[in-house]
Amino acid sequence: MKYVVNLALAGLLALAAGCATSSPHAGPGAGRSETCQVCRYHNDLACVCVNVNESTPRTEYQGRTYYFCSEDCQTTFAKNPGKYLPRDETKP
Repeated sequence: MKYVVNLALAGLLALAAGCATSSPHAGPGAGRSETCQVCRYHNDLACVCVNVNESTPRTEYQGRTYYFCSEDCQTTFAKNPGKYLPRDETKP
């Protein structure tokens, strides 16, 4: 049981820390990590961090660029962006 609690705490810590390098609002580039907002919303730690390159799925919302782990997550986000963003990011 203690192992499960420690594993859950480690997962929450990793999620709180976010992806390593830059903001999810920066322009396209190589060699950085961004956060897939759909996976973050669903606490899917396996694919929350996305390595950005030219083929990384992305979309613009309110003047910001968001990156995704897959085209499915990109499509899901596009249907209801406000659902997947922290409240402070949904303001214009």
